[in-house]
Amino acid sequence: MPAFSAAGRYLEVARTFVDTMMARGTDRYGPTHSPLFAGLLDLETLSLPNPNPPDELFKTRTGQIRSIGFGFPNPPVGVRSWDRAPLGNNLEHDIMLLKAMYRLSEFSGGKKYADHADAYLRFWLLNCQSPATGLMATGEHMSWDFVRERNFANVHETFRRFPFHDQIYSIDPYRALRVADALWLAKMGNKKVGDFSRHSNYESYKTAVGAAFPRHAGFYIWEYANAYVQSRDPKYVNRIETLIESRTGRQLHPESLLVQRGSFEPEKSLALTLRALIWDAAELVPDRKQAWRKLVQELDEEAFKLQPEREPQPVRSRMSREDQQTIEKRFPGILKHNRAINGTDPNASWYTRSASLSPQWALAYGSSGHSGAALLNLTRFQQTKDQRFLRLVEQQADRYLEEGLPKATFDLWPRASGQVISLMLSLAREESIASNKKERYSAFARDLADLSIKVFGKNGLFRADGSAEHYEAVTGADDLVWALLQLHCSINRQDVRMEHIDVNW
Repeated sequence: MPAFSAAGRYLEVARTFVDTMMARGTDRYGPTHSPLFAGLLDLETLSLPNPNPPDELFKTRTGQIRSIGFGFPNPPVGVRSWDRAPLGNNLEHDIMLLKAMYRLSEFSGGKKYADHADAYLRFWLLNCQSPATGLMATGEHMSWDFVRERNFANVHETFRRFPFHDQIYSIDPYRALRVADALWLAKMGNKKVGDFSRHSNYESYKTAVGAAFPRHAGFYIWEYANAYVQSRDPKYVNRIETLIESRTGRQLHPESLLVQRGSFEPEKSLALTLRALIWDAAELVPDRKQAWRKLVQELDEEAFKLQPEREPQPVRSRMSREDQQTIEKRFPGILKHNRAINGTDPNASWYTRSASLSPQWALAYGSSGHSGAALLNLTRFQQTKDQRFLRLVEQQADRYLEEGLPKATFDLWPRASGQVISLMLSLAREESIASNKKERYSAFARDLADLSIKVFGKNGLFRADGSAEHYEAVTGADDLVWALLQLHCSINRQDVRMEHIDVNW
């Protein structure tokens, strides 16, 4: 990264990242070029490492593509090979980057960054939607292929909270409503009771049941609430309430909406993501606001009684023998190498953990870790003003102060830094926290930002982790960009109040 003045350093690092992505990181491959950002870039050439891999890469029985070998860089520790976007774009990995671009236009008074973000969303909505299902080529396991102008992989699973409904509904309300409808029509294996699988086919209808994670139900509820705002169609409210009953085990009406129970039993879930998203959805449906929020408050009380300080657990995925053989064939020696580094047992997956980072700093794909859990509790505090949530957030922040900055950074993700910076800065402006502690939080955020710029910065972008020679959006560079803008505002633009990172749920 180039040298900047102290006063504007964090703004300029963030702006340089965005400028570099706009200039060198967009879709300039295949027959149709677009403003979409690449999910993986070589940091020397600022281009896709191998845009034309052999047909063998695309062979799959599950719909998920294992992007390892074939000239692609080694996935960072914590990233599974089938969750990468090696040939194009995954919007859900760029959400905080797009939000940062809108804020940059506010800071500069110009429209360049906002115009690019608008163009990105327009191309994405108009080109990356399945004609058959209405699902978008994005999420946990799939992306958009720049070279072949089609979906990369065929398994859709929502990954993050989507914040751009106003934009996409203004672009094409029909397509935007299809996105919401797809989460019902293409995912719900039993629509009578709201039972679904979080995984579904992008290319054709193939629904299932029995994997209706409460977290994902929350994402769908949020989509339906926004669809209701745009359309005023009561079916979206009905869908929300069906999911609330099926995922919380609580009836909202004297007669249950679960019209065909059979062997299906509603889940009695206290999932924090589900509670947070029901709360926000209630704001968009005024005549249901009181009832939905009352239910969430009851769930809050139950959760505090059961586990008032539950620690998030890192994801521990396991790899089958067949998967091990496939990966070893494509990338000889990698399993042995990573087991030696990470200390995993012979039956464990090489991509699940770092041996150099403490649990406070280690992340794995599919888990936002301790800092992400703290940010979600911060959202719940801001929603409810319940001081118990704030105490949980403060306790987690204090653990970071006690442990200090990570000593070894080669497995550190940009997301880990971005989330902690955002957490510290948000706490530093809470009135109920002692002034001396606020100062410590702010100082920690600045120290971590300085370390992160040094560790991750290369050729205008950020490394995928502290030792990588490539950029990979999956590890959360967008969170670090946002956090640096948040830090800039806390120092130089206190009239601008930037919210904390609130999509990694």
